[in-house]
Amino acid sequence: MPSFKQSTLRKELGFWDSIAISVGIAIGVGIFRVPSEIAAIMPYPQLIITAWLVGGLLCLFGALCYAELSSTFPETGGDYVYIRENYGLLPAFLYGWASIFIIRTGIIAAVAFVFSEYLCSLTCLCKGFIKPVAISTIVSLSLINGIGVRIGKNLLNLSVMTKVIALVVLIICALSSSKGSTENLHVGLDKSAFEIVNMFALALVPVLWTYGGWHESTFMTGETKDAQKVLPIALITATLIITGIYVLLNVSYLYLIPVQSVKELPLIAGEVMKLIFGKWAKKGIEFLIVISSFGTLNATIMTSSRITYAMSKDNPFFKYLSRISTRFGTPFRALVLNAVLASILVAWGTFNKLLFFTGLLVWLFFGVIVSAVIVSRIKYPELKRPFKAWGYPFTPVVFACVCFWMCVDIFFRYKLQSICGLGIMISGIVVYKISMSLKI
Repeated sequence: MPSFKQSTLRKELGFWDSIAISVGIAIGVGIFRVPSEIAAIMPYPQLIITAWLVGGLLCLFGALCYAELSSTFPETGGDYVYIRENYGLLPAFLYGWASIFIIRTGIIAAVAFVFSEYLCSLTCLCKGFIKPVAISTIVSLSLINGIGVRIGKNLLNLSVMTKVIALVVLIICALSSSKGSTENLHVGLDKSAFEIVNMFALALVPVLWTYGGWHESTFMTGETKDAQKVLPIALITATLIITGIYVLLNVSYLYLIPVQSVKELPLIAGEVMKLIFGKWAKKGIEFLIVISSFGTLNATIMTSSRITYAMSKDNPFFKYLSRISTRFGTPFRALVLNAVLASILVAWGTFNKLLFFTGLLVWLFFGVIVSAVIVSRIKYPELKRPFKAWGYPFTPVVFACVCFWMCVDIFFRYKLQSICGLGIMISGIVVYKISMSLKI
């Protein structure tokens, strides 16, 4: 049977907090930049909108699987816990190792870069302040989350609410504008069925990347009140909210700007705001991206520390990090470690450098984790499952296949980067063997 670990973390999160975590991380900066890339791959508005709907449906499949896992294994740590209980300690350690040194700290550093770049532009600070602002923001948010989940969640809720309201206003203004045309939403297909399928599959790669983050609330399971009932519904609700916003934003973009022009505009949201609001567009989009990236950064810092904390309870190498602050009831040491590592990455690299080897590992673990729904039903047939994934086994099989297809696609596109990422992950085997044998 599963080896659940008792936690002294305080249960501070409710239904809407869980939704805010997923929405706050998923709706980051990708939606402002990715649509132009998709239009360049597939210049057909009706297919672009369909791709966003399909991406949302696939993420809903994933959310249903995570809903079952979170209700079956209600422990802080999310992905780490699901891997540990279904595949064993070593695979779980490799996930945690990769998260600490590649995936999570790299994402924190990269998002901090985006936040800092746009904040400096918004406030007219010179580029020399980008790295200091990024590092100071990481440290500040880590300390805020370290002195209490309640403070961190309130800050998160405020930033997410501001972000969602701003995007809804943008959608309403765009769709009600007389400057757009419904004719922009349909372009005749002039490719063969094979070419269209190939383009559609290729376009799904950036679409699914933009959707990333819908599952993040599961990392905080041990701090969620009545998690076995709350998290499944929160995951599904958050995924539907994200899908709705993404689809309507893309309809707005394409309604105002012809698809042939969209693919020439890397920051399409800025052009849409320029059409609607005129001279204030540049500052408006900078403000929107600052708010969006701030919310993503805060939520990612909050959830990432829980992976480190969960792993530290199982491995002597990280045992020092398992202690909970008696004053604040948070994994303060895990937050500090992640802040230090992310700050080092900011000082060392650039935005592009920081993301170059994370892609393959993200989708590899996604596929492994969703497959755990099937593994757990075989391994623990008598285990209580308050929520069961709808459409089982179709939903986990389809989502896992998409994840492994993404792995193959990323590997052949970025072979060297993927090999580097895999190499760093595999190096964790040595650390695991030494720490478990010597009982450090």
